Amino acid sequence: MDASTLKRLSGNAGALLAIQLANALLPLVLAPYLTRVLGRDGYGAFAFGAALIQFAAIITDYGFGISAVYQISRARGHRERIRRIAGAVLLVKLALFALVGVALIGYVMSADHVPGGSIYIVLLLISILGLTLQPVWLFQALEKMASVTIYIVASRLAFVLLVLLFCRSADDLPLVAVLNGMAYLFAALAGLYVMRGRGLAPCWPGLKRIRVIAGASTEYFWSRIAVVSYGAGATIFLGVFGTASQVAIFSVAEQFYRGAIAIYSPVTQAIYPYMARSRDIALFRKIFVGALSLAVLGVAFGILCGPMLISMIFGEGYQESYPVLVVFLLALLAAIPSILLGYPFLGALGQAKVANRSVFLAGFVQVLALSAIYFLGVGSALTVVVAVLLAESSALIWRARAAYPYLKA
Repeated sequence: MDASTLKRLSGNAGALLAIQLANALLPLVLAPYLTRVLGRDGYGAFAFGAALIQFAAIITDYGFGISAVYQISRARGHRERIRRIAGAVLLVKLALFALVGVALIGYVMSADHVPGGSIYIVLLLISILGLTLQPVWLFQALEKMASVTIYIVASRLAFVLLVLLFCRSADDLPLVAVLNGMAYLFAALAGLYVMRGRGLAPCWPGLKRIRVIAGASTEYFWSRIAVVSYGAGATIFLGVFGTASQVAIFSVAEQFYRGAIAIYSPVTQAIYPYMARSRDIALFRKIFVGALSLAVLGVAFGILCGPMLISMIFGEGYQESYPVLVVFLLALLAAIPSILLGYPFLGALGQAKVANRSVFLAGFVQVLALSAIYFLGVGSALTVVVAVLLAESSALIWRARAAYPYLKA
C-alpha cells in the first residue's frame, strides 16, 4: 500500500471517527445531565426514543450504507452514473420514511402506555427524516468524508449545547426531541448542498434503476434489521414490555458499550472500500490483532472501574446498571471481532452472504431469547442484556468459521 493510499484511508477513517464520536460519544457526554434533569423514568423515555430513532434509521437506510457505498466506489469517475445511483437511493429512503411515519403514528394511537408521551414519540419523526436524508454513504464511497464531517459534528455539538441551555426538567423531554431533530436536519441539508456543489446532485434514475438499486440492497437491509433486533430492539423490548426505569438501567450500561463500538466503527467503514478494491489480507490481519488487543484492555478497565464510572458519570441511583455493564463488556469482546470479520473482510472478499447470514442467525437467537424472557415473565435489564450477549456470540462464531481459511492462507 503506497503513501497516498494510506493517507486517503487515514483521512477517511479520521473523518468517520469524528462523526461516530459526535453521534455516539456526545450523547454519552450529555447523559450525565439528562439522568439528573429528567430523572430515571424521564431518561428511560429518552433512551426509548433514541432506540426508536435508531431502528427507524436502519429501515430508511435499507442497507444502502453498504450496498450504495460499494456501487458508488465502483462507479468513481462516472459522474452521471453516481447521480443516478444517488437519486435511486434517496427516493427509496424517502418512501421508507413515509412508511415509518405511518407505523410510528399507528403505535402511538394504539398503545395503552407510551414512554415519554404521544407528542414526544411523534416528534421523533424530525430526527428520523434528518437521518434519512443524510448522504454519508456517498461521501464514504468517494472517500471524501471531510466534505461533510464538519457539518455533522457541528450539528451534534449544537444539539448538546442547546439541551444544556434550555432543558431544565422532565417536562422538557419534547423539547429535547425537537432540538435533536433540527440538528439532524441541518446536517442532512448541509450534506445535500455539498453534493450539489460537487456536481453530484441526485437525478431521476428511472424506475428500472430504482428496482435494481433497491434489489441489490435488500439482503443488506434484512441483515441490518437483524442487527438492530439485538441492538435498539432490546431497548424497544424493555420500553414496550417493561418499565421506563428498567430502560434507564439498561441504557446507562449500554452507553459504554455503544461508545466503544463507535470508536471501532470508523475503522471498519474506512477499510471497506479499500478492501473491496485491493483485498489486502495482510493489512487486515494487523488491524484485526491491534483492534482486539485494545478491546481486551478496555474491557478489563471497565470491569475494574465500572461502579466508579457509573456513579461519577450518571450520578447516584444507577448502581443497578453495573451487572448489566459487565455483561455488555463481555458482549463487546464478541462484537468487535465480529464487526471486523463482517463486511470489511468477508463482504470485501465476495462473501457478503456469509456475513448477512450470521446476522440473521444472531437476530434469530435474540428473538428466541427475548421471547423466552417474555413468556417466563422475567423481563429486566439484566436478562435482556444476556440475550444481547448470546446474539453477539452466535454472530462471531459463524463469521469466524467462514473467515478462518482466508486468514490462515
